[in-house]
Amino acid sequence: MPKTRQSKALAKPKKAPKQKIPDVDASMNVMEIIGLHPEAADILAAYGLHCFQCAFNTLDSLESGAKSHGLTDTDIENMVNDITELLQLSPVPPQKLTLTESAAKALLEIAKAEGKKTCLLRVGSDDSGGFCMEFAELKTSEDREFSNANVKDVSLIATPQALHRIGGSTVDFREGRFKLDVPKASSCGCEKKECSCKKSG
Repeated sequence: MPKTRQSKALAKPKKAPKQKIPDVDASMNVMEIIGLHPEAADILAAYGLHCFQCAFNTLDSLESGAKSHGLTDTDIENMVNDITELLQLSPVPPQKLTLTESAAKALLEIAKAEGKKTCLLRVGSDDSGGFCMEFAELKTSEDREFSNANVKDVSLIATPQALHRIGGSTVDFREGRFKLDVPKASSCGCEKKECSCKKSG
């Protein structure tokens, strides 16, 4: 169990290395936070929160959930700081996704069948914290885009938050399905027809 900020108050603080990480704040829901790093659940538990086991963890914000358990504003601020520190001290995965030629061609065929000239596939996290892929009409200003050099008009898009968990992954098409090969232990909660994500290793 990780130490909370209160339990570390007497210890000399360690200076975390500078790196770009997703912002964390108390307005996020619990699964969004755990989606950034699974060990955030241990920090929540250290503060007496077990919301990650609750069916409403995708509805309530961290702040409202914490206050319903009697935590103060200071407790919430410390908890957010602890989670931020966890992210800062964790290795940052490569901020990219690889789209294989077979996957790009399969996506293009689907797009053509639906009368689309271009194809975007969003790679992200679902409400249960699992990884999923789904077609998107447009990309947002924060999305990063990835493609295969041999296939035009097909791209993957992902937010920086998603890349913090699945950066370095490969989207492939084999055995008649799209696969998300994640280079580290992970899980996929996707049950969509066009997605059959698979852990590697």
